[in-house]
Amino acid sequence: MKILRLNEEQFQNMITEELNKNEIISLIRDKIDSNLDSREFKKKVKEISAEIVSNLFKTLWQQNNMWKRACQQ
Repeated sequence: MKILRLNEEQFQNMITEELNKNEIISLIRDKIDSNLDSREFKKKVKEISAEIVSNLFKTLWQQNNMWKRACQQ
């Protein structure tokens, strides 16, 4: 059994020969698009959005109460 030893330059050359930049970009774009269209992603976005809106209203309500107390004094 013969062991093939490659230095870093040879390894990079092999990778470059196998994949060009457009193929890599296409692979990455396809993976991201499939994740953005998934049910899990949409569900998580809804959960995060609901939490943000809830926290916003809590903060606004607290500020409203603070201003009301300040005006009564």
